[in-house]
Amino acid sequence: MKSLVHYELLGSLFRYPDANFNTKLLSNLKMIEENYIEVFPEMKRFVDAIASLNTKEKQEYYLKTFDVKAICYLDIGYMMFGEDYKRAQLLVNLQNEHNEAGVDCGTELADHLPNILTLISKTKNDDFKEELGFIITMPTIKFMLTKFEAGDNHYEDIFKVLLYVLQNDFKGENMMEYTFAEEKFNGKNEFLIQSPKMTLCDSNCKPKRFKS
Repeated sequence: MKSLVHYELLGSLFRYPDANFNTKLLSNLKMIEENYIEVFPEMKRFVDAIASLNTKEKQEYYLKTFDVKAICYLDIGYMMFGEDYKRAQLLVNLQNEHNEAGVDCGTELADHLPNILTLISKTKNDDFKEELGFIITMPTIKFMLTKFEAGDNHYEDIFKVLLYVLQNDFKGENMMEYTFAEEKFNGKNEFLIQSPKMTLCDSNCKPKRFKS
């Protein structure tokens, strides 16, 4: 599999903004222009909007989007399962993978989106990487996009960019049985839930190397 180090860079855009956030914005803008030109307009729109804010304003906007009266949450497992026990199983499995890959999750949980994207970039196991990208992350990002009202929040653009990059990098060969039915993305569901075909924690989010 080709290098996926750009996912750690993309993940930086979903972290709480700091004084160096504009540098991360410009690095991502350059990476998208060089590798995924099709979504460059969305990335540039996001960069232009967020870069114009000072650090405090960036932080307030981030909290408004993902914390206070959140549009959606950045914890992949929560968006998939809510507080169901399956999320706890997923967290345990993911933490093991983080430890193996040398990813420091900091104060966030193992299913926090920036940590997931860092794990995609750092894990050495190509089979797991493909499963994490195609079976878990891609459908959850697609589901998270259903929480946004078109044009109301700048982070919608960066979710669109991330979904495009995931779809470009993860084709899911031999994994089509794990795809979600389209009705899961109609905007009516609180959580992504599980499909009868799925196998991670008794759902389709269980990569084959995970043990329950």
